[in-house]
Amino acid sequence: GDVTRRAALGLLVLATAHRAVAQAPPEVRLEAGYARVAQQQVGARDVTSDAALFAVFWRRPADRWTLFTSANLTYARDSLAAAQGVAAFAFPWTNIERLRTDFGAAGARFSLRSAGTGGNANVFARQHYVRDHGGAWIGAAGGITGRDGSHSASRVADIGAWGRYRFLYGSASVSRQNSNDWLLLATSGVYGTPFDQYFVLEDWQLALQARHGPHELSATWTQRRGVVGAETYVIAFSASGVLQLNDRVAFLASAGRQLSDPLRGLPQADIATASIRVSVGPKPLVRQRSAVGEATVERRDGQTELVVRIVASDTLTVEVAGDFSDWQPLPLERDGNQWIARVVLPPGKYHLGIRANHGTWRAPRNLARVHDDFGGESGLIVIP
Repeated sequence: GDVTRRAALGLLVLATAHRAVAQAPPEVRLEAGYARVAQQQVGARDVTSDAALFAVFWRRPADRWTLFTSANLTYARDSLAAAQGVAAFAFPWTNIERLRTDFGAAGARFSLRSAGTGGNANVFARQHYVRDHGGAWIGAAGGITGRDGSHSASRVADIGAWGRYRFLYGSASVSRQNSNDWLLLATSGVYGTPFDQYFVLEDWQLALQARHGPHELSATWTQRRGVVGAETYVIAFSASGVLQLNDRVAFLASAGRQLSDPLRGLPQADIATASIRVSVGPKPLVRQRSAVGEATVERRDGQTELVVRIVASDTLTVEVAGDFSDWQPLPLERDGNQWIARVVLPPGKYHLGIRANHGTWRAPRNLARVHDDFGGESGLIVIP
């Protein structure tokens, strides 16, 4: 049918986007693992299934945009199976650095017991406002689902904000989903008002994430209520974690409730997963466990200023200190992919160091090194 063709087109986007930039060195993740899925059945007992997971994530950064593509497959020996492909672009506004626009498309083919056999296609866009330690976004999406010969359409709008304090990241958002996919609603044990042509769901979500270098621990709380066409109130909780075993291999685990998603045609289920991620290609995706910095002396407003620039992921806790600060960390500001520290100093010789995630102090790479008795080092700089 039309939806199946649209789903196939969405899956084709993945291969087409990859071919379009195949000359660039890719950043690739492969994930394989196990899932335990408990899905509610209409008029019957819940059914629990074991499933295999496989996913591919491919990222191509460029000067003015970034392309993200992914494909995943969930498969069990019975009728619980799904395949999905996604392609998305992220564009920063060159004249307004704090603005970024994301948009993309996705296609899926699935066979889910109580939600029928069919496919889904959807498009999405999101506008971000990004600051050093926080930001906000607003987004919209639309999708169409075909299932057992019937078709449904869904629309979603969401708005949210996020903030960061040291290694903690938090976000809060609200979304509204407008859909006529009544079968999907019924799989969650919710039945709509007989005379309504569509239903509206409102989700409030809080998320908290802790990062320590490449390691992550996340928790999400969601409250859903029916606004139009459905009387429902449910609270869902999920948690996940990433343990980076080395530069290329990570262990991932997650558990919790996945609420029904009309946009993508996914039913409600309780899911637990465990998988291994392998990063391949010329460089791993998660690779920075240390920070690389350079120190320079600059004249500014008639004063001599020591400037330390550190190229590091914003997931790292980075510190800069020296004997001029009694080895107390200096304030840092984020600029692109760098952390920057500035301090006005009188002429003289100084020692300074940088470190990531409270590790060993290291000298900036462009300075002479002086080793200490504790396995660390500092850099020597002279201000004329």
